[in-house]
Amino acid sequence: MQVFTTALAAFAVSLVFSMMGAGGSQILVPLLFWLGLDFKAEAIPLGLLAAAVTCFSAGHLYWRRGLVRLSTAWPFALAVLAGSPLGALLARPASSSALMISFAAVNILVGLMVLRGRSLAGEGLSRRGERITSLLVGLGIGFMIGFIARDGGPFTMAVLVLMGIDAREAAGTAPVIVAAGCLVAFAVHAVGMNASWVMLLAVALASLAGSQAGARFMSERMESRTIRALFTLVMILVGAVILIQAM
Repeated sequence: MQVFTTALAAFAVSLVFSMMGAGGSQILVPLLFWLGLDFKAEAIPLGLLAAAVTCFSAGHLYWRRGLVRLSTAWPFALAVLAGSPLGALLARPASSSALMISFAAVNILVGLMVLRGRSLAGEGLSRRGERITSLLVGLGIGFMIGFIARDGGPFTMAVLVLMGIDAREAAGTAPVIVAAGCLVAFAVHAVGMNASWVMLLAVALASLAGSQAGARFMSERMESRTIRALFTLVMILVGAVILIQAM
């Protein structure tokens, strides 16, 4: 029964988060913990596995449909990949309440900023500016992926939108950027993992199915304004969940 409920949770989270370029570990990890899984030995590695599968799956579909900005994606992805294992190696069993409250507040603020749909750089950054921003921000997001088991997709999409990139293209580019970082973080956290291979397979397959359904729906039917609204709603929800964890 636990395998079924875990897979169902992974499917639902990947379905929603793949539409906005994310893996959904920020919701899935606490959700799996509430379903009875051990936080460090099961929920965190399973959440990162689901995020990696979701991002690779959705990212591949978005790539084929021309929604990935490669010139921005590759330096960002390399920076995320560099920061992710360091964060995972330095990860602590639990974050402090102050850190979690701050993280929740940032989630809500970023969501509201993206809803406005305006670039913080006026008409947008130059290509050189995009690459510099991608490298600097990517290192921080990669560290966050490994350190607190958050896949970084929402923050990546937010940064892309605030750099002046259209929300649809940002949602298509973000999973390509964070996918490898999620996989590396999962590999590090998997060392102490206590989940069975049946559970791993169920989560991976459920995330694959959910991400394909969500990514296809986004690429075929959703407009940039709708994506921004969904993003804001989910970021506020994530912030609320983290606040509840911190209390």
